[in-house]
Amino acid sequence: MYRQFRNFLVLPRARKRLLAEAVAALLSAWWLVRRKPFRSYARMLGQPHPGEYDDAAHHDMPPQPLGQIRWALQRINRLAGGRFTCLMLGIAAKRMLDRRGLANTLVLGVRPDKGDGADPFGAHAWLRAGRYVVIGLEERAGHIPVASYHTAPGE
Repeated sequence: MYRQFRNFLVLPRARKRLLAEAVAALLSAWWLVRRKPFRSYARMLGQPHPGEYDDAAHHDMPPQPLGQIRWALQRINRLAGGRFTCLMLGIAAKRMLDRRGLANTLVLGVRPDKGDGADPFGAHAWLRAGRYVVIGLEERAGHIPVASYHTAPGE
């Protein structure tokens, strides 16, 4: 714990702010997912679409802020022992991208061949910004998109 605190202290101010923003976004997402039914917060996730929405107009998005947001969320999740789910991480990343005015799409998918008693459909969420997958890329394979929530600047 001391080493992580020391590592935090030597980070540039911009990275510290990014980590603080990630903590706030993750805690807010945790509260939503754990305490509220999905239908009560689905509207705030963006414009709903069936399947995976492809926003071709925003495919030329710069990757730098996306990588920084991914880094911050993954770092906080790692420090928390991986306690945040893919949906929580996706919602947190979506909020961080929304604050920056960057178009993004939260995709919800299922993997029908890989379910168990607790999760019969093998559900997974990932967040796309343009052609980049910001959160959830590694686990995305084999999941069939069933719904997506898109947000774009000016909409």
